[in-house]
Amino acid sequence: MKIKHLSMVLILAALAGCSAKKEAVQEPVKEPVVQEPAKQPFTEVTPAAPAPEGQYVGSKGAVQSVWGWRVQIFASATLENARKVAEDARWKFGDQQIYVSEAEPYYKVQVGNNLTRQDADNLKRRAKVLGYKGVFVIEVNLAE
Repeated sequence: MKIKHLSMVLILAALAGCSAKKEAVQEPVKEPVVQEPAKQPFTEVTPAAPAPEGQYVGSKGAVQSVWGWRVQIFASATLENARKVAEDARWKFGDQQIYVSEAEPYYKVQVGNNLTRQDADNLKRRAKVLGYKGVFVIEVNLAE
């Protein structure tokens, strides 16, 4: 008998819990929508006229000259030797540009595009630490 009463009480309690008023689920508060101004239609930019011969064309137009410094690390009478040293330098100076230029009768390997002499001197010290001998700083037109 006790079991019947206990089970009846449990069933009634369960039914009472199911029929209890449930709290309403609140909807999230919506943020106000900001109206963006209408975008202007795309206008095509016409490319700048080609620069005269001997000038560099940058992203903002023709540049006549930009002077700076590079570090010369090697000079050779053969292009093959200069290319080998340049390829090696590309691995050692991963963050710098490497240039092979020809000035009769030599092929020169130069590193960097430095706008200040101090940066070029720092690069020169780095080249010496990497094992290059006879390195020196030269002033060049970086736009060529």
